[in-house]
Amino acid sequence: MKFIKKEEFKDSNWSAGVTTEVFIYPEDASVAEKNFDFRISTATCNDKESVYTPYKGFFRYITPIDNVMNIESGENKFKLNPFEVLFFDGDDSTKSSGDVRDFNLIYKKGLDAKMYALNINNFVFKAEKKAVIFNYDSDLRVEGKDFEKFSAIYLENEEIKIEGKGKLIICEF
Repeated sequence: MKFIKKEEFKDSNWSAGVTTEVFIYPEDASVAEKNFDFRISTATCNDKESVYTPYKGFFRYITPIDNVMNIESGENKFKLNPFEVLFFDGDDSTKSSGDVRDFNLIYKKGLDAKMYALNINNFVFKAEKKAVIFNYDSDLRVEGKDFEKFSAIYLENEEIKIEGKGKLIICEF
């Protein structure tokens, strides 16, 4: 188990706000070079409408975490409430609207991954392979340590007990 604190996240500006990289695998990969297998990030969108960077050869999951998000991907339109998760093809032309912070998992086609949100009350989680658990704003503890708000935990083939009530976003790959 490895705690990933907010101070370790990598911020960068994009056309509509700031994107914050929570985790990238392999760890020496670069989002600019698109040579990663999995990338987990959160981003703010401050424009009336934002056009997403295309990720050809990748699949994506996204969820808003603080406000409603209107998103169009390909020919499909969705209105997502906080913690509702959408899966879409990174090849598709995608844009969204709404003053929102979102959470994303992008992964290379041919690999297997999933992302989902849970409301928990004292929860045991077992990572069958690799997983990242993100705590947006809940008061939680893991193995006797604080699981700080706006931080994450990386797991490989292990089980943990999360104490407290709150919302989590879990990415498994």
